[in-house]
Amino acid sequence: MVVIDIIRYFRGTARFSIRDGFLERFINLCAQNRVPVWDGRREGDRYSACTTLAGSRRLPELAQKAGVVLEPVRPGGAPALLRRYRKRTGLFAGAALVLAALMILGCFVWQVEIQGLQTIPEEEVRAALEELGVRKGVLRRDIDAREVERRLLIRLDKAAWVAVNLRGSRAVVEIMERVVPPDRIDDHTPHNVVAAKPGFITYLEVYNGQPTVKVGDSVDRGEILVSGIMEDKKGRNRTVHARGKILAQSREELRVEVPYTQTRYKLREIVTRRYLNVLSVQLPLFWARPLEGPWKVERATYQIPVVSKLAPITWSRENYLLLDEENWQIGAEEARVKAQEELEALEKREFQGMTILQRELTGRELGDRFVLEGAYLCEEDIGEEKEILTGEEVPGLEPPPGAAASTPEE
Repeated sequence: MVVIDIIRYFRGTARFSIRDGFLERFINLCAQNRVPVWDGRREGDRYSACTTLAGSRRLPELAQKAGVVLEPVRPGGAPALLRRYRKRTGLFAGAALVLAALMILGCFVWQVEIQGLQTIPEEEVRAALEELGVRKGVLRRDIDAREVERRLLIRLDKAAWVAVNLRGSRAVVEIMERVVPPDRIDDHTPHNVVAAKPGFITYLEVYNGQPTVKVGDSVDRGEILVSGIMEDKKGRNRTVHARGKILAQSREELRVEVPYTQTRYKLREIVTRRYLNVLSVQLPLFWARPLEGPWKVERATYQIPVVSKLAPITWSRENYLLLDEENWQIGAEEARVKAQEELEALEKREFQGMTILQRELTGRELGDRFVLEGAYLCEEDIGEEKEILTGEEVPGLEPPPGAAASTPEE
């Protein structure tokens, strides 16, 4: 029905009304003479309906045969609208210019959308597309989508599949990232396991290499825990990639301060401002007034149906949340509770991957604030693999497996 209504609108319609006489006979005569009638309404002794412009010309003849009174016909639709404004040449010229501008702008790319990224930085993809000629303002016909796909796939090592689709004035780049297998452990490069931080060794599990410490030892940062240089039964040295799990206890401290004077913001008013965006120019659609007091802003940009696909035209909305600042005082006990909550959140961030074995909290009032300090005994894996760098050969040390043998110069 929507399509039929659109066709009728552009072909033109006419609304008529009849009264008195034989209304049923008039409708039958319209059907016999192929005069279309629709949207009929009867109100008392009056009947109104719509017909085409061609059918409206035969209504007086049919009304006379049926003995009804035909009231003046009211034309409608596109032909009547054009006839009404036929002398306003400026209006038609402006509409023609706008239509021509939209058609011309639709030949260019004004938006470059990238979809499917997870680990690849978007800036890297956009820079590559710029070099390949896919950017705002370029003619659509100048973009060879298949060639861009091929060259972009070569440039992006982490991309498994690339598709470039031109949709109106948008260039949509879809990227599927490859699944990268985990890094293989290089057993041919010798490594030591060193301490990443000072601690007291509580657990030692060596997978490869020669342990240099034992449970109960205290170590400093950078001290070797598992050596990558091992001695076999014949007294010869060889290098390996040392690996192991070394748990150690260490002392940690955290500090949180909560002022007694607290500040909060209460929403007072929301001011909405709308803009029409043409390229990089924002045209305000509001009467500006100064914003008073603190505020926060929320921004969003929207596409205009049909128009945004043909031209770089969008509209945006900014919601300014006007706030009132309020200050109030809290007591020492309330500050203590708040400090404990903040300290717990800080522990989760700072001690991630660590086990807290012991916690001692100390709180005190310090002038205009409450201070909560925590002393912790934590346990974690402090082992860190570090490559063995040697500037000269070690006597009796065999080269690692796979290494090429060196030939002394004559």
